[in-house]
Amino acid sequence: MSSKTDVKKIPYGAREKMPLWYSLAWSTRGVSAALNVILVAYVSFYASDVLGLNVGIIGAMLLLSKVIDAFTDLSVGFIIDRTHTRWGKARPYEIFIVLEWIFTAMLFSTPDIGKTGQYVWIFLMYVIINAICATALGGADAVYMARTFSTENNRIKAMSVNGVVVMLCSIIFNIVAPQFINSAGTSKAGWTKLALYMAVPLALIGILRFVFCKEIETEHTDEKDGTTSDSTGKAGFKETVGALLKNKYLFLLVGMMFITNIINNLGPASTYYFKYMMGDVGALSIANLTALITPLMLIIFPMLSRKIGTTKILQYAMVFGIAGMIIRTVGGTNMATILIGGGIASIAVLPISMMINTYLIDCMDYGEWKTGIRVEGMVSSVTNFAGKVGQGAASGLLGLVMGLAGYDGSLAAQSSTANMAIVGMYNIFPLVMYVIMLVLALMYKMDKIRPQMKADLEKKHGEKARFHTSEYCGQERK
Repeated sequence: MSSKTDVKKIPYGAREKMPLWYSLAWSTRGVSAALNVILVAYVSFYASDVLGLNVGIIGAMLLLSKVIDAFTDLSVGFIIDRTHTRWGKARPYEIFIVLEWIFTAMLFSTPDIGKTGQYVWIFLMYVIINAICATALGGADAVYMARTFSTENNRIKAMSVNGVVVMLCSIIFNIVAPQFINSAGTSKAGWTKLALYMAVPLALIGILRFVFCKEIETEHTDEKDGTTSDSTGKAGFKETVGALLKNKYLFLLVGMMFITNIINNLGPASTYYFKYMMGDVGALSIANLTALITPLMLIIFPMLSRKIGTTKILQYAMVFGIAGMIIRTVGGTNMATILIGGGIASIAVLPISMMINTYLIDCMDYGEWKTGIRVEGMVSSVTNFAGKVGQGAASGLLGLVMGLAGYDGSLAAQSSTANMAIVGMYNIFPLVMYVIMLVLALMYKMDKIRPQMKADLEKKHGEKARFHTSEYCGQERK
């Protein structure tokens, strides 16, 4: 049992010293999905400036697609819980990362089938990408992680590495994306090539997690009564929904998740601003350098959490967001204030974007503490839904506002009304969003109740273990 051969038989996710490469392998799908979100966010710009479609109609269509998302997001957990294959429960859904990139390439290769046909094509591709592919990936993610990493320490390691790698790749892509977009211009062929050049390698990278990260069966059965140690999912649908409705902190988190994803997906607003206000889309690459502050903050956040608590981090981050947007708004087209203000403001979205699992676990605990029913899958589904609605709302609202303001992508210069709309969506709208998020964050008082909540739940659970990891860890220690 003490030989190296025996240790090698232990799944990587169950080892006390999990290798770094395994965490990196886990990050591959996250990177692929994150870059897909960034590219798909340019659908409004593609539709208006490349295809010549009405940006207002596109915006309305993207918002309408979220109605379909409501059904798929809130039902995916139910489907996943009833999945049983030789690859596991959640791992098979990783195939959707490949499908996501296939349909993304099709989205940015809209055929010449008339204006009406192009509207329908874009709508269908967008729905498949978000309501089907992204929903399956997002809904299975937490289940996949729980069944792949059998210790809390390994899950934290994987999440930390995933967060840093995904953020760094997103930053790099945001920096170079304006150059790609500038190169593609308004050429349909150029956008098709751009989509294909991204889709092929990123689909292959995204599926690496499926190849290398295998599920470990973590749920076990009590030999005395035949019940499982996992208490989740035992309540009926009506009881589950009732428990969710009584979870006030979940709804505060849902609101912040929704707004965070709106802000994170307003990239096209920056493109409009630099094209018409700054006169150089390529200069957006310089502005996007402000995102380099993110990896540093990801290193600092864990230390801050221990000192001031996760709630204070959430609240202080919103103050930074407001201050940064005020600086950027007052500075106008001054590149220095764009960089300083943008850098400060970028801190605001990090807690919800990168520490979401921490807040989700708090909400799960709070729900059980208040109602006696522990809900996990639906909590993840609701927040996942809120995030995707935010993504769609970013493109949809931008399109609606630009359409109402009379924006015309065929013009070299826009009207004063359209220019005001561009400035408003780039500066004023995010500022208002940060103010709303600060109000929500001030209402989120989890740090004050967590000690008592944890104590009560520990007393309730007693010595009952949720995951059976001792046999693996014991083998490695021997």
